Amino acid sequence: MEHFIGIIVVILVVSLYRYYHEGDSYEYSPVVTDTSDNNQISETNMEETISTRQLALKIIENIGSSPQYTEEGRIKFEYQGVIFLMEAVNDCMFVNLIWPWCHSFSKFDIDELSRVRQVINDINMRGTASVFYSITDSDDVALHIKKHFLLVSQIPGIEDYLKLMLDIFFRTARTLDVEIEKLRLQECER
Repeated sequence: MEHFIGIIVVILVVSLYRYYHEGDSYEYSPVVTDTSDNNQISETNMEETISTRQLALKIIENIGSSPQYTEEGRIKFEYQGVIFLMEAVNDCMFVNLIWPWCHSFSKFDIDELSRVRQVINDINMRGTASVFYSITDSDDVALHIKKHFLLVSQIPGIEDYLKLMLDIFFRTARTLDVEIEKLRLQECER
Protein backbone atom coordinates (compact mmCIF):
# COMPACT_ATOMS: atom_id res chain seq x y z
CA MET A 1 0.00 0.00 0.00
CA GLU A 2 2.92 2.35 0.80
CA HIS A 3 4.37 1.77 -2.67
CA PHE A 4 1.09 2.72 -4.31
CA ILE A 5 0.85 5.94 -2.29
CA GLY A 6 4.49 6.71 -3.09
CA ILE A 7 3.86 6.30 -6.83
CA ILE A 8 0.84 8.59 -6.65
CA VAL A 9 2.84 11.25 -4.78
CA VAL A 10 5.67 11.10 -7.35
CA ILE A 11 3.22 11.45 -10.24
CA LEU A 12 1.53 14.39 -8.51
CA VAL A 13 4.85 16.16 -7.82
CA VAL A 14 6.07 15.68 -11.41
CA SER A 15 2.74 16.92 -12.79
CA LEU A 16 2.78 20.01 -10.58
CA TYR A 17 6.40 20.74 -11.53
CA ARG A 18 5.58 20.49 -15.24
CA TYR A 19 2.50 22.63 -14.81
CA TYR A 20 4.27 25.48 -13.01
CA HIS A 21 7.69 25.38 -14.70
CA GLU A 22 7.16 24.13 -18.23
CA GLY A 23 3.77 25.68 -19.01
CA ASP A 24 5.16 28.96 -20.39
CA SER A 25 7.89 27.40 -22.52
CA TYR A 26 5.58 25.92 -25.14
CA GLU A 27 5.53 27.85 -28.38
CA TYR A 28 2.82 27.64 -31.00
CA SER A 29 3.75 25.42 -33.90
CA PRO A 30 1.37 24.69 -36.74
CA VAL A 31 0.13 21.18 -37.24
CA VAL A 32 1.82 19.41 -40.14
CA THR A 33 0.48 16.53 -42.15
CA ASP A 34 2.06 14.12 -44.55
CA THR A 35 0.12 14.13 -47.80
CA SER A 36 -0.18 10.71 -49.35
CA ASP A 37 -0.01 12.05 -52.93
CA ASN A 38 3.55 13.31 -52.99
CA ASN A 39 4.80 12.71 -49.41
CA GLN A 40 5.46 16.40 -48.87
CA ILE A 41 4.90 18.01 -45.51
CA SER A 42 2.52 20.93 -45.52
CA GLU A 43 0.84 23.09 -42.93
CA THR A 44 -2.86 22.64 -42.32
CA ASN A 45 -5.05 25.67 -42.47
CA MET A 46 -6.54 26.55 -39.15
CA GLU A 47 -10.28 26.88 -39.54
CA GLU A 48 -11.78 30.17 -38.57
CA THR A 49 -13.54 29.72 -35.31
CA ILE A 50 -17.29 30.05 -35.40
CA SER A 51 -19.34 30.68 -32.28
CA THR A 52 -21.47 27.88 -30.93
CA ARG A 53 -24.67 29.84 -31.56
CA GLN A 54 -23.72 30.59 -35.18
CA LEU A 55 -22.74 26.96 -35.71
CA ALA A 56 -26.07 25.79 -34.28
CA LEU A 57 -28.01 28.14 -36.56
CA LYS A 58 -26.03 26.99 -39.59
CA ILE A 59 -26.56 23.29 -38.83
CA ILE A 60 -30.28 23.75 -38.18
CA GLU A 61 -30.63 25.45 -41.56
CA ASN A 62 -28.61 22.68 -43.23
CA ILE A 63 -30.99 20.00 -41.94
CA GLY A 64 -33.91 21.84 -43.51
CA SER A 65 -35.34 23.74 -40.55
CA SER A 66 -35.89 27.45 -40.07
CA PRO A 67 -34.43 28.64 -36.76
CA GLN A 68 -36.06 31.48 -34.86
CA TYR A 69 -35.31 33.16 -31.55
CA THR A 70 -37.64 33.02 -28.56
CA GLU A 71 -38.07 35.82 -26.05
CA GLU A 72 -35.68 34.02 -23.70
CA GLY A 73 -32.96 33.92 -26.38
CA ARG A 74 -33.32 30.23 -27.18
CA ILE A 75 -33.23 28.94 -30.73
CA LYS A 76 -36.59 27.50 -31.75
CA PHE A 77 -36.92 25.18 -34.75
CA GLU A 78 -39.16 22.48 -36.11
CA TYR A 79 -37.87 19.05 -37.09
CA GLN A 80 -40.15 16.25 -38.33
CA GLY A 81 -43.21 18.11 -37.06
CA VAL A 82 -41.87 18.65 -33.53
CA ILE A 83 -40.84 22.00 -32.04
CA PHE A 84 -37.43 21.95 -30.35
CA LEU A 85 -35.65 24.58 -28.29
CA MET A 86 -31.87 24.90 -28.22
CA GLU A 87 -29.83 26.83 -25.70
CA ALA A 88 -26.52 27.75 -27.33
CA VAL A 89 -24.09 30.21 -25.76
CA ASN A 90 -21.15 31.55 -27.73
CA ASP A 91 -18.49 30.90 -25.11
CA CYS A 92 -19.54 27.30 -24.41
CA MET A 93 -18.98 24.29 -26.65
CA PHE A 94 -22.01 22.45 -25.27
CA VAL A 95 -25.67 23.05 -26.05
CA ASN A 96 -28.92 22.06 -24.39
CA LEU A 97 -31.63 20.71 -26.65
CA ILE A 98 -35.17 20.49 -25.31
CA TRP A 99 -38.39 18.94 -26.61
CA PRO A 100 -41.00 20.74 -24.52
CA TRP A 101 -44.42 19.20 -23.94
CA CYS A 102 -43.66 15.79 -25.41
CA HIS A 103 -46.38 14.34 -23.19
CA SER A 104 -48.94 15.79 -20.80
CA PHE A 105 -51.71 14.67 -18.47
CA SER A 106 -54.00 16.09 -15.81
CA LYS A 107 -52.38 16.84 -12.48
CA PHE A 108 -55.44 15.38 -10.79
CA ASP A 109 -54.81 11.94 -12.31
CA ILE A 110 -52.83 10.42 -9.44
CA ASP A 111 -52.52 7.00 -11.11
CA GLU A 112 -51.00 8.55 -14.23
CA LEU A 113 -48.60 10.61 -12.12
CA SER A 114 -47.46 7.43 -10.37
CA ARG A 115 -46.90 5.66 -13.69
CA VAL A 116 -45.10 8.61 -15.22
CA ARG A 117 -42.80 9.05 -12.22
CA GLN A 118 -41.81 5.39 -12.37
CA VAL A 119 -41.14 5.52 -16.12
CA ILE A 120 -39.23 8.82 -15.90
CA ASN A 121 -36.94 7.42 -13.20
CA ASP A 122 -36.26 4.33 -15.29
CA ILE A 123 -35.57 6.32 -18.47
CA ASN A 124 -33.30 8.76 -16.68
CA MET A 125 -31.26 5.90 -15.20
CA ARG A 126 -30.83 4.04 -18.50
CA GLY A 127 -31.07 6.68 -21.23
CA THR A 128 -28.83 9.40 -22.57
CA ALA A 129 -31.56 12.04 -22.56
CA SER A 130 -33.26 13.33 -19.42
CA VAL A 131 -37.01 13.44 -18.97
CA PHE A 132 -38.48 15.89 -16.49
CA TYR A 133 -41.89 17.30 -15.74
CA SER A 134 -43.34 20.65 -14.78
CA ILE A 135 -46.70 21.57 -13.37
CA THR A 136 -48.37 24.32 -15.36
CA ASP A 137 -50.83 26.99 -14.29
CA SER A 138 -53.59 25.01 -15.97
CA ASP A 139 -54.54 21.52 -14.84
CA ASP A 140 -51.71 19.85 -16.77
CA VAL A 141 -48.42 18.22 -15.96
CA ALA A 142 -46.08 18.66 -18.92
CA LEU A 143 -43.23 16.26 -19.69
CA HIS A 144 -40.10 17.54 -21.41
CA ILE A 145 -37.01 15.81 -22.79
CA LYS A 146 -33.60 17.44 -22.53
CA LYS A 147 -30.13 16.52 -23.79
CA HIS A 148 -26.81 18.27 -23.15
CA PHE A 149 -24.17 17.57 -25.81
CA LEU A 150 -21.01 18.84 -27.48
CA LEU A 151 -21.42 20.98 -30.60
CA VAL A 152 -18.17 22.05 -32.29
CA SER A 153 -17.27 22.47 -35.94
CA GLN A 154 -14.58 19.75 -35.72
CA ILE A 155 -17.22 17.01 -35.48
CA PRO A 156 -17.22 15.11 -38.78
CA GLY A 157 -20.64 14.96 -40.44
CA ILE A 158 -22.04 17.48 -38.00
CA GLU A 159 -25.50 17.58 -39.64
CA ASP A 160 -25.81 13.82 -39.21
CA TYR A 161 -24.58 14.23 -35.64
CA LEU A 162 -27.41 16.68 -34.87
CA LYS A 163 -29.92 14.38 -36.57
CA LEU A 164 -28.65 11.55 -34.34
CA MET A 165 -29.17 13.72 -31.26
CA LEU A 166 -32.70 14.55 -32.44
CA ASP A 167 -33.33 10.86 -33.06
CA ILE A 168 -32.53 10.18 -29.40
CA PHE A 169 -35.47 12.46 -28.50
CA PHE A 170 -37.88 10.49 -30.69
CA ARG A 171 -36.68 7.18 -29.24
CA THR A 172 -36.99 8.53 -25.69
CA ALA A 173 -40.53 9.83 -26.34
CA ARG A 174 -41.52 6.49 -27.85
CA THR A 175 -40.05 4.62 -24.87
CA LEU A 176 -41.92 6.96 -22.54
CA ASP A 177 -45.26 6.29 -24.26
CA VAL A 178 -44.70 2.52 -24.53
CA GLU A 179 -43.62 2.09 -20.91
CA ILE A 180 -46.54 4.16 -19.59
CA GLU A 181 -48.94 2.06 -21.64
CA LYS A 182 -47.32 -1.16 -20.36
CA LEU A 183 -47.90 -0.04 -16.78
CA ARG A 184 -51.54 0.80 -17.60
CA LEU A 185 -52.07 -2.67 -19.06
CA GLN A 186 -50.42 -4.33 -16.06
CA GLU A 187 -52.78 -2.44 -13.76
CA CYS A 188 -55.78 -3.58 -15.81
CA GLU A 189 -54.70 -7.22 -15.58
CA ARG A 190 -54.71 -7.13 -11.79
